[in-house]
Amino acid sequence: MVAVTSGCFKVGPDYVDPKLTVPGDWRSSGEGVVERDYWTARLDADQQATRTGAELWWRRFNNKTLNKLISHAQEHSPTAYLAEARVREARAQVNVLRSAWYPWVGTRDEVQLNESLSPNFFASLEAGWEIDLFGRTGRAVEAAQAEWEGAAELKRDSMVIITANVATNYIAYCALRERLIRAEEATGEFRELFKVLAGRVDAGVAPSSDAQEIEAQLQTRETRLPQLRQEMEVAAIRLANTTGIYPSALGSILEQEKGIPEFRHKILLSTPANMLRNRPDVRREERKLAAQTARIGLAESDLYPILSISGALSWESRSSSDLFNQVNRLFGFGPKLNWRIFQAGRVRHRIAEEKARTEIRLANYQQQVLDAVAEIEIALTRLETETEYAQKLSDAVAAHKKNTELTRESYLAGLIDIRRALDALIDYHDTRDEEAAAIGRKAAFAAALFKSIGGGQLAQP
Repeated sequence: MVAVTSGCFKVGPDYVDPKLTVPGDWRSSGEGVVERDYWTARLDADQQATRTGAELWWRRFNNKTLNKLISHAQEHSPTAYLAEARVREARAQVNVLRSAWYPWVGTRDEVQLNESLSPNFFASLEAGWEIDLFGRTGRAVEAAQAEWEGAAELKRDSMVIITANVATNYIAYCALRERLIRAEEATGEFRELFKVLAGRVDAGVAPSSDAQEIEAQLQTRETRLPQLRQEMEVAAIRLANTTGIYPSALGSILEQEKGIPEFRHKILLSTPANMLRNRPDVRREERKLAAQTARIGLAESDLYPILSISGALSWESRSSSDLFNQVNRLFGFGPKLNWRIFQAGRVRHRIAEEKARTEIRLANYQQQVLDAVAEIEIALTRLETETEYAQKLSDAVAAHKKNTELTRESYLAGLIDIRRALDALIDYHDTRDEEAAAIGRKAAFAAALFKSIGGGQLAQP
């Protein structure tokens, strides 16, 4: 029965998947950070799977704390609950609309009082079936089905955003923690050098200005510590909020691992057309366009008659005891045609409205594609340049460290003044601080690239 009714003629346009008009390749080369080998078969498999390798990208940071935080966020984040509830809501709506394809059966019982206040008893068994002659129900189900699929993509997009945000906030916290550790080490070195200089001043082998200059730099270094502690605390609070827990419960978790998570693997990247097919937000906009296209046909179906078949078996009596006697039984059955021929152009205006909404949806889809390409290009450029920058900073730290040791020895030997030794020490610790910040940005940009390609896949190590 459903196959027959759903196979009736459907008015309105059939949906045609819009073609992605995107560049053939990325502007950024991604040298050293991506691998251009992402085959379409894997993309198709990812899109159909309920859980994919793309959803486990963060594990390649090899950080147990990050794994634990993301797992908690996936299970307890209100955003995750909301996305799951929307999928169930959309699925239920599909089933509600599909029920219109089936006949309905019901009963009705009444007791009425006539003018003499004597009761009159009435009972009936009724049934009906609206034949989906012009695809009204079919188009409604088609729209709801597309909305359900869009809700599933929204859920997947929410998971991508949640995992990326948790990773980004955790990396930010770890980078600030590492910068604080390095700042405390720098403060300790300046304090130790001040003690040495104070001793030399007391011994009369160095001017008091040397000790005062070191003391001023020491105080400058000490002022950085409260600011870094504040930023680290704020990052921890943001991380707790993203993870779906309260800040007070986060302390013991964050103490389990030290250092900044580093991503040392290449990310698989294909052509823009293939990568965009894997982004949940782009796929969701496409599904919403499909749903809106079906609503044009739903509106056009109001131009055509509605054919239904109904029947009723009823009994009416003045006494409840003989209500169901044969003599009191009535039976009726037949088709019903309902066709609103004149509605002052209301239906045609509604059709025009739905067509305009479809054009809006198409524009939204096209803009989503443009935004997605830009987001991937930016993430790719940032990761590539930051990787190179972090490596150069690492080399610079090693060079500054050696220079610091040499200039300190030269100063203590009386070969150079305190200014050169102090400048070398300042440059060394400033470069160390920037190196920690760059390592953090590099890791955050890796998470941003994964987010921008909808989770994405990793090259095999």
